[in-house]
Amino acid sequence: MSRLIFLLFAVLSGISAAQAEPADEYIESGILKAHQGDYRGAIDDFTRSIRLKTQNPEAFYDRGVARGVTGDLKGAVEDYTRAIKLSPRNAGAFNNRGYARAALGQFDEAIDDLSRAIAIDPKKSELYNNRGTVRTSMKDYVEAIEDFTRAIDLDPQLAGAYNNRGLARSLKNDLAGAIDDYSRAITLEERYTVAWYNRGNVRVALGDAKGAVEDYSMVLLLDPGMMEAWNNRAFARITLGDYAGAVEDLGRIVTMAPESSSVWYNRGVARRLSGDLQGAVEDLKKAASLGDSFASEVLKELDP
Repeated sequence: MSRLIFLLFAVLSGISAAQAEPADEYIESGILKAHQGDYRGAIDDFTRSIRLKTQNPEAFYDRGVARGVTGDLKGAVEDYTRAIKLSPRNAGAFNNRGYARAALGQFDEAIDDLSRAIAIDPKKSELYNNRGTVRTSMKDYVEAIEDFTRAIDLDPQLAGAYNNRGLARSLKNDLAGAIDDYSRAITLEERYTVAWYNRGNVRVALGDAKGAVEDYSMVLLLDPGMMEAWNNRAFARITLGDYAGAVEDLGRIVTMAPESSSVWYNRGVARRLSGDLQGAVEDLKKAASLGDSFASEVLKELDP
């Protein structure tokens, strides 16, 4: 699994003290609660503001942001739509509605929203990056790469655009180009976990298991809870003949996901390769008890 980065415009609006009215005070209260992580409370305050002032695009926009954060994507789309009707040149609302629509699988509508945001603010690099992420999800890699390149032209320091272009290039089978882009993203942001992970995946595809292990190791230094990186490093280690290291990595995943039959199966296979027949049988029996049919077949050979 590789990962894209979508840049949500989550900046909430603000009201100056001189302009403050009761409806505006609820907006300020909602913003404060959102900054404190109380998004439900923020939504309640934005709703109160809307009841007092029904034609307030800021309140709809802010409530849309809060709803999106809480996972209410349909509600977010409704709020951004109201904000756009009241303020038709709000590029942030088009961008965020595009994000919510993409998350709902409404890719054509998302592209339309992001294109309209770009028409309003054609110099904003993040908008091209975001349209590129949606086009990547639609497997339109050529146009996605064009969008990411435009984002980079506008902002050469935008690490997320390099990461995303790298993914689009890898999916288009330009693995060398992908490596270049991921490396650039890492140069810009040394702690860019996703770019390290994505570069590791491409190095595996290129047969560079040693380089992949190095990249996954950096990922795990930055994010020890990332199971995909433990899993991928284990299989890269198997390629290198480091079976003990693979068993250790898969053991970490067993601890994280003890009810996953595939996790036990994978460690059982690694233990078999390492020469630990007893440990392999134990793991495969556990996998079989969790419903893994492949484990049952392997057990017939190891423990008839």
